[in-house]
Amino acid sequence: MAASYYGVPRTTSDVDFIVQVSIDDLDKFLDKLARGGLIVEKTIIKLQLASGYNIISLQHQHFPYQVDLIIQTEGRLERRSGTALGLRSYYQPPEQLILSKLRMIKATRPVERSFKDREDIREILANTRVNRRKILKLAQQQSTVEIAREILRETRSLVESSRQRKTALLMNEKLRRRPAKGHDSTKVIRYWRNRRPA
Repeated sequence: MAASYYGVPRTTSDVDFIVQVSIDDLDKFLDKLARGGLIVEKTIIKLQLASGYNIISLQHQHFPYQVDLIIQTEGRLERRSGTALGLRSYYQPPEQLILSKLRMIKATRPVERSFKDREDIREILANTRVNRRKILKLAQQQSTVEIAREILRETRSLVESSRQRKTALLMNEKLRRRPAKGHDSTKVIRYWRNRRPA
């Protein structure tokens, strides 16, 4: 949902949650998930977490949906407040979301399967203000900096054309609101035509 919140809304068949739970409370947390109808294999989950892999995918017993839990057992959980269906919600900061998608892209084989994550990053960059330096610095540490640079290059032109479209729409709206005083609309058309890249 965070990708839709920061980027462009799209359909999805799974939901990702970032969960902060201590190792001591993990069993209680997993028991509650099982009572909610999710298929929970405690031993496998604990082995995954012990190996450093903190993403757990759980299927529901009766529904065709999947829940991905990103488990954080220590440190401070970063989040931003927002809304979902009119309810207060919390989302992963866009920089952290982009970094997690970069890690998924790196791990996905064949590369073609990472298209959705690449598109999500492009849309987030085009529609949300992010700290690009922070992304590049952390991507360097996570060995995903080449993928990040590639997507950032691709996105620059997308962002510029998006800004031009927004400016043109605002200009058009202002022109419609002005009373007609013999304003020559062809000047506006020429202005925008001359600003287009060759």
